[in-house]
Parts: sequence; C-alpha cells; structure tokens
Amino acid sequence: MMEKFLITLLIFCLFTGGTLGISLGEQVPSWVKNTAKWYGDGLISETEFLNAIKYLINNGILNLEGPEKVQINSSLSNQVLIELGIEQLDLKNNLAALEFFDQALSKDPNNVKALADKGIVLARQGNYKDSKAIFDKAIELSTQKGQPDYRIVANAGIVLSIYGDPVQANIYFDRVLENQENLRQETLVAVLINKGVTLLEQGNPQESIEFFDKALEIEPERVGALINKANALQDLKQLDEAYELFIKAHKLTKDPLSWKPKFVIVK
Repeated sequence: MMEKFLITLLIFCLFTGGTLGISLGEQVPSWVKNTAKWYGDGLISETEFLNAIKYLINNGILNLEGPEKVQINSSLSNQVLIELGIEQLDLKNNLAALEFFDQALSKDPNNVKALADKGIVLARQGNYKDSKAIFDKAIELSTQKGQPDYRIVANAGIVLSIYGDPVQANIYFDRVLENQENLRQETLVAVLINKGVTLLEQGNPQESIEFFDKALEIEPERVGALINKANALQDLKQLDEAYELFIKAHKLTKDPLSWKPKFVIVK
C-alpha cells in the first residue's frame, strides 16, 4: 500500500512541479512524463515506471524525503488536510498522518476533528498521556458546541485503560453508554468490547462477559468480542464454551494478531 501511495505522489509531482515531500530539481525529461502517463493508463508495468523514477533520483532531478517529512501545500483547506491525514491513518502511516493533522491544527487549533484524529495517532505511537490530553480538549470543545463527540469520549477511555487507570476509563465508557441513542453502531460496539476488556483485565471475567454478549447481539461475528469472551470463559474454567468461541473466531479469521485481547480505537 505504501508503494502505491508513493507512486501516486510521484505521478502527481511530475505534472505539478513537486509537493508533499517530493521536490524536483532541473527540468524533468519529457520521456519521464510520458512514462508516468503510460503507467497511469496501464500501458507499462510498475517496474518500468519505477526504473524511470530511479533515473530521476540517480541524476539529482528528484528528491524524495519520505512520508515522515511531508511538506504540505499551505493553501490546502482544513477539510482536505484532515481527509489526507485520515487516508494516511488508514494506511498506518502514522507520521505522515500526524503532519496533516498538525497542519490543520496550525490553521485552527480548536478543530475538533483534527484533534480527535491526532489523538488516535499519538495513542498508536504509545504516547498515551498526550493523546488523552488531546482527547479531553476535543471533548470539551465539542461539548461547548452542543453535544460531545462520543467517538472521542470512547477513545479517551481506551487511552486511560491502556495507560493504567481502568476506574477513570470506565467513567468515560459509561458516559458513552448512557447516550446510546446518539451513537453510531461502530462506536457502541467498540465501547462495549473495550469496557469488557477493562473489566476482564481488572479480574472481573463474569461481568466482562455481559458486555461482550451485548456487542455480539449487535454484531454476532465480531471477532474481538468472540475472542475476549473466550478469554473470559477460560478464566472462569468454562473451557468447552471457550473452545467453541475460538473455533468460531478461527473460521472468521486466521490472523493470529486478531486473537489477542485488545482495545479497539474508534476511527
């Protein structure tokens, strides 16, 4: 996915003169631009196009700094900056995403959406203290506008859970669950799973199962709920029931990383 992203930027820069961390030196040969067009039209392979790019790099025409040093066009609107940041967030290019969100916040420090998404990046990077502070600021700002963004409230709770304060985390989760009528399904299911995980890690497997079951009532094939409920059943020595859930989860996904108890950031 990252290679596709870079190729897209390269093609764009060949026709615009350089942006987004890619700068062009002397005049780009016309045959290189033709190569980019042919690649875009599907007339040549990716390898052939990349060979043309190597020519530009080797001859000092192209300087590719990488996504962690993105140079962003300052004329882009906040909406565009945030959308570009979200694209990078989905690609797990956290440093590039952070550049876009920071640029948006330099234009509008109180942009709730940019704050919330920056909080997700910081949480992914393990910077839970700063991410929690940013989530709290976004919650306060959205509340001032009439109604808190419960996606942000949920993520603040998740950060607190990971950071080691499950009591405070549950306060955030309960605040979300008290307003279910205002939630997207994805947010509701994620909060139910996250509260269940918090209770499980506090040593309350029986209580945690109640929340996993509520999540499974909404999404019966939600792997995170299945796996975490199975872990709770194991703690309760209900091994046959746990085994059945593990088998069901295995049929849904064979990715071993999805089998770990984990929190679910709400995007």
